[in-house]
Amino acid sequence: MKVVVVDDALPNAMLAERLLSQIDFVEVSVFTHPQEALDWCAAETPDLVILDYLMPDIDGREFLQRFTALEKNRHVPIIVVTADEHQRTLHEMLEAGATDFIRKPVDPVELIARSRNLLRLREYQKELNQTVDRLHVMATTDALTGVANRRHFLERATVEAARSRRFSEPLSIAMLDADHFKGINDAYGHAAGDRVLADLADACRDALRSHDIVGRIGGEEFGICMPQTPLDKAELVCNRLRETIEKHSVRIDAVSIQYTVSIGVAAYRPDQYDAQGVISRADAALYQAKESGRNRVVVAG
Repeated sequence: MKVVVVDDALPNAMLAERLLSQIDFVEVSVFTHPQEALDWCAAETPDLVILDYLMPDIDGREFLQRFTALEKNRHVPIIVVTADEHQRTLHEMLEAGATDFIRKPVDPVELIARSRNLLRLREYQKELNQTVDRLHVMATTDALTGVANRRHFLERATVEAARSRRFSEPLSIAMLDADHFKGINDAYGHAAGDRVLADLADACRDALRSHDIVGRIGGEEFGICMPQTPLDKAELVCNRLRETIEKHSVRIDAVSIQYTVSIGVAAYRPDQYDAQGVISRADAALYQAKESGRNRVVVAG
């Protein structure tokens, strides 16, 4: 774990480094100039900062304010070292973002113990954040294809519809479906069908912009939400996607599987208050595409 020592007095900084190096798996970086420490912390992310409060140019309070202004540093623990006995100073340190403090002269045992405790809490915090991130992915992502699941797609589409209404920006939503997908499952097995669905999701991602939203609605049906996209441009995007998939094949062992998609696309209208109306119209257009021969794009009226 990374520990940063900031102290304009080099002997004090080196003493802190020697003490902190006794903690297992700790890498200590020493700075006698606060600005250099801030620059390092802007590029890296420390796990603990040991900060002298009384320094020239940038004192401890200003350092704390500038350090915690960076979002990634807001939960990094900071131990302030001070000889100031005034309660008001301690209050200022804590209000500015300090986690703990140690009075000078520094007791070596106290410094090591407090640092070890905060590093342990920091490690727990990082593990918790990783767990939260994993749970978020599990809650919002379709496990097979890696695109948004139905609930998350509908949530994102609802947000985009509200933004479109508020700022009078165009928004288009497409619904697409793999043609004759049951036949693929029957002929090649469900594992092959899963590969086709994953391939379809990849094709959608490759054809779209980074801020477009792809979601698996269920089975072989997918949704595409295209913010700031008028209907004519959305139709062009969908036709390019359809043509790309038509010319493409999924290779599974010695078998090459070709498939096509049918797509219905609709634009958000001011008289619609949410995304569901757009999705319903795109779904109806998708049904028309299926009924009129498949492997085509139908635009909702």
